[in-house]
Amino acid sequence: MNTCYAVRAIADILIEKLGSAGDGIGRHNGRPVYVANTLPDEKVRTDDDLPNPQLIEIVLASPQRRTPPCPHFGRCGGCTFQHASDQLMLDWKRDEVALAFTQAGITTHVDATMASPHAARRRVSFTASRGQNVGEHDAAAISLGYKERCSDALVNIDSCAILLPALASEIANIRDLCRTLLRGNEEIQIAINLCDNGFDLAFELPQVPNETITAGFVRAIAKTPYLRASINGDVVIEKEKPLVKFGKAQVALPPGGFLQAVRTAEDQMANLVTKHLGGRKRVIDLFSGSGTFSLRLAERSRVHAVEMDGPALAALRSASSAEGLKSVTIEERDLHALPLTSSELKPFDGVCLDPPRAGAEDQCRAIASANIKSLAYVSCNPTTLARDAAHLIEGGYTLDKVVPIDQFVFSPHIEVVALFSKKPSKSARSIFR
Repeated sequence: MNTCYAVRAIADILIEKLGSAGDGIGRHNGRPVYVANTLPDEKVRTDDDLPNPQLIEIVLASPQRRTPPCPHFGRCGGCTFQHASDQLMLDWKRDEVALAFTQAGITTHVDATMASPHAARRRVSFTASRGQNVGEHDAAAISLGYKERCSDALVNIDSCAILLPALASEIANIRDLCRTLLRGNEEIQIAINLCDNGFDLAFELPQVPNETITAGFVRAIAKTPYLRASINGDVVIEKEKPLVKFGKAQVALPPGGFLQAVRTAEDQMANLVTKHLGGRKRVIDLFSGSGTFSLRLAERSRVHAVEMDGPALAALRSASSAEGLKSVTIEERDLHALPLTSSELKPFDGVCLDPPRAGAEDQCRAIASANIKSLAYVSCNPTTLARDAAHLIEGGYTLDKVVPIDQFVFSPHIEVVALFSKKPSKSARSIFR
């Protein structure tokens, strides 16, 4: 990297490690310096914009450095680590999970990170706007892509190294569809799920389009192979329901419904969860969504699914009638505002927990005082997972296994499955100890 800057270069910096956001960390005059796109043991030269200087030159490259597979890397904020080897990233993610547990006061073994393929994402969110294409003179041009790192500027892309090829090949077509919806300088968001039978598109606009714009959009979608399109949560065209399979059950996802980003990662998580809870008779699945884990668990156990998203629960309810499943009951409930109490948890001998990034601290406090034999916690945030794990351990649970899963390749995000067990406390104890 030999880009020239009209600034005073500072002394060479030795990168010592990677920080939690993926930047290389070194020192200059005794103070920490954070340099993007660098790796441990590299010697680099930067400008003097401390503490986050721009990289000018790699003076001594790490043997773990590789050529990024995407031409947009470096400007696009969608990826952080395309310049690093797979093994370096897998090891770093494992270390980040171990660090989170250590900082929470928990000493535990963390398994090696399970890998995912590079071009495997079946779910993606794009931003689109009009007239932001650098170097283009057409004021009506549409930019579609991701935001720049640490910026609101939009990077217009024509390829993406993390997407399934079938999804990446639709970028130009999605950009053309956005042309029918964009007005003025507004930005719109497009969430795309590549389901088992085709594409589901969910558009989020700052304001609901008028009838003329909606009609033009529907006519444009009708000419494509896309199964369904919604605008601000309302379906405007549905040729066929988008379907995904969770175990034996086939689920018709609601518009914009949550889908794990990578199928192989979902399978890895599900295998860990079902193996751990497979011997339990009655399992409660908290933050169940449309049934990613509930429907698989129902192949061996009776399941009670709890979720605040009504459309997701409706999809789960419909899918739960699949042949070969045991009873699945559902409950619509905001588990952050109203966590289940320890008395409500008494009927269950297994629990699956898959909360959002904020974790489920209050719910885990209640679980900690319950005598549930087996618990599987799926998390996309090692810090809140470790915090919640501390409450469970304090309540008598044993942390049996921690497995990081690299669902989000080239990014600092980490999926983790933590497995717990608890021996039921005796209702009465001998006075002779």
